[in-house]
Amino acid sequence: MSSSSPEIKMLRSELSKIPIGYGLMSFTWRAEPIPQEQAFPALKRGVEMAVKNGHKAFFNVGEFYGPDWSNLKLVRAFFEKYPALRESVIISCKGGMNNQTLSPKGRYDDVVSSVEKCVSEIGGPIDLFEVARLDKSICTGGAVYPYESFKALAAMVENGAIGGISLSEVTAEEIRAIAKDWHNYLVAVEIELSMFSPQVLTNGVAKTNSDFGLVTVAYSPLGRGLLTGQVKSTSDIPKGDFRSLLVRFSDDSLKKNLVLVEFLKEEIVAKRPADNPITLVEVSLGWVRHWNSRSEYANTHFLPIPSGSSVSKVEENMNEVKTVITKAEFQKITDFLKNFETTGDRYEVAH
Repeated sequence: MSSSSPEIKMLRSELSKIPIGYGLMSFTWRAEPIPQEQAFPALKRGVEMAVKNGHKAFFNVGEFYGPDWSNLKLVRAFFEKYPALRESVIISCKGGMNNQTLSPKGRYDDVVSSVEKCVSEIGGPIDLFEVARLDKSICTGGAVYPYESFKALAAMVENGAIGGISLSEVTAEEIRAIAKDWHNYLVAVEIELSMFSPQVLTNGVAKTNSDFGLVTVAYSPLGRGLLTGQVKSTSDIPKGDFRSLLVRFSDDSLKKNLVLVEFLKEEIVAKRPADNPITLVEVSLGWVRHWNSRSEYANTHFLPIPSGSSVSKVEENMNEVKTVITKAEFQKITDFLKNFETTGDRYEVAH
């Protein structure tokens, strides 16, 4: 296997220096999108905080995060207003889907078309691109993944439309198979990771990322809001929010799941010394970040990507000093999680 290009190595290196990224889905994938007057100051603050700490910001966007490429159009408008900030941001974009049915479209021409459309809508090259789901319907002969999807993405890297490839919602077996053929183009793997959804730590995904030197981009690090302490019943979920469809957020499930939140409040937040307080959000992000100190994952970098649709949320979510927990706190949480089981799978829908 030949070595990755200097550009791919640089992307991996730059991404590994970012403690906390920024998930932009919630700006546009909602009944009432966040207006630019509110979104732009939040985005600008996110970039400013990253640059002040000596690294780039990381924006995670999606072709289907709202109708008519609205997520990408928001980012385009932001950089049209603040063009000097673009060089300080690494952008990762999900695509390769039927935007109406949200089913994967992994044929070569479909992936090329998705990349080209995203590049057009966002107004320039995209640093990382990922097919949101592998299109298993086009796998033949026992193949683990759709080869032609990645042949298309590699071609897009070669022609400069995108900088590198990220993976999304993949298994350890799929990562290994894709890396065997396309490692030179791979930069990161995006998966869900939080105290409510720690599966990648035990199913081989995080370990495989480490084996191949790929960054682990952790989406929903706040458990889709459960770990903020702001969701106490179904009435706290806005009308039309997809969480209202999930078993995890039904009233019966919430009672069981909020046991974890109460534990964190009582055993971590309340027991912090007065001169070094911490919030639930900071504990939750600190827990994800703490895995970077574990030797079994020495060659990956855990990069949580919370959302934040206001300046105040961005300042809490991306405070690199405050989103840190101690070894003792991490151990206390680890011990609790051994006997805690989340009620409702990640995408389990109530019937």
